Amino acid sequence: MKAQLEELREQYRNARSQKKMDEIVQQMREISKGNPEEFSRIMVELAKDTADRSEQLALRVKLQEVLPAVSMSYVAKNYFGKTRQWLYQRLSGTIVNGKPAKMTPEELRIFEAALHDLGGKLSSVHVSS
Repeated sequence: MKAQLEELREQYRNARSQKKMDEIVQQMREISKGNPEEFSRIMVELAKDTADRSEQLALRVKLQEVLPAVSMSYVAKNYFGKTRQWLYQRLSGTIVNGKPAKMTPEELRIFEAALHDLGGKLSSVHVSS
């Protein structure tokens, strides 16, 4: 049932007309009649997944101007003791071991502190003649 609901969710996202969206909703109603408890459990799981994806997208939007200017290799090595690839996987939500990689709340706190630290270092530089 989960795979079927995931497919319908994707079709709904890509639907170009209200008619198509209504058809998908009707299909979901039919599926829910077979096992309402399982349907509800899966829908909650899919909603959480959607919320996680939204958070990832929001983070990427916030960072779109910063990422080209800041060495993520430096941030990964000096603040996390990890590789650049590790950090980019978490920033982009790359699928790792079957799940999208994301930062833990603690890693987000460290990342934010790293950006503030780098910003402080940059703002403390005075270039005068």
